[in-house]
Amino acid sequence: MILIILAGIGVGSGFVLVLRGLFPAPLTLQAALDNLSGIRSDLSLDRFGDAASERADSARRFAARALEVNVARVPRLADIVIPDLAITGTPSETFAIKVVGYAVAMALMVPLLAVAAATAGIQVGVEVPLFGVLVLGIGGAAMPFIDLHTAAERRRRHFLHSLATYASLVSMAMAGSMGWSSALEAASSVSTTDWAMDEIAQALLWSQAYHRPPWEGLDRLAERFALSDLSDLARSMAQAGEGARIRDTLETKASSLRLSETTALEHDAQAVTQKMLLPGVLLMAGYGVLIFYPALASFTGTHL
Repeated sequence: MILIILAGIGVGSGFVLVLRGLFPAPLTLQAALDNLSGIRSDLSLDRFGDAASERADSARRFAARALEVNVARVPRLADIVIPDLAITGTPSETFAIKVVGYAVAMALMVPLLAVAAATAGIQVGVEVPLFGVLVLGIGGAAMPFIDLHTAAERRRRHFLHSLATYASLVSMAMAGSMGWSSALEAASSVSTTDWAMDEIAQALLWSQAYHRPPWEGLDRLAERFALSDLSDLARSMAQAGEGARIRDTLETKASSLRLSETTALEHDAQAVTQKMLLPGVLLMAGYGVLIFYPALASFTGTHL
């Protein structure tokens, strides 16, 4: 049965290749202009490269559109995936190709295993491979989402660390008799290598370009990256007004972020300690067996 399916896939692939040979892709604009101008180009690799590039772009756009449509059908999933793509800087086309690639790769493992089992004389029927294709395909499609969310959470933690530093810098600049608007801009330009500071600077630049208050740019950035702490900071700045109250708000938020970061680090340390507890217990048990085995063997008169 499996050999028949594989043979059908091979015949279908050959039929598709024959059709592509009989009905080639249309010429690109450059190739058509070369023909009209009388320039002879030997079936150049450029034409094939352009056609392949156009087909690849079309495939990426189609995959990205299919991903957006399917994710949008699940609002809770969209609220997670879209900010994760934004904060990691992952293009939707690349992520869509990764999802499809993982799903296909995992699903193809089942036919290979089924062929290997059939070769070894093990009959597994048809239901088991179909169920395996479904389960592994769904699992493979879910793996990129898990990896994306993990990477996004790491970048959010880094952003909050940079935000605490930024709030402290603004507060210190305002303590040095600098205006709150100038302090916001100056603090965002202290680092040229931190992507979080660059994003804050771009948010402030957006506010200037559209003649909006700085906290609206920060709130827009918070919504884009799903950063609740930054949204709270922007809301507190909007309610504080100007001057010393903004400085107090920034100092309070910086202290809160540093406390949250310290708590998260302590939680991670406790998690690592708990992971090391089981190996320690097993090591002590093995050591106890090694120490007490001779006495136990002499007492019972048995030897392993």
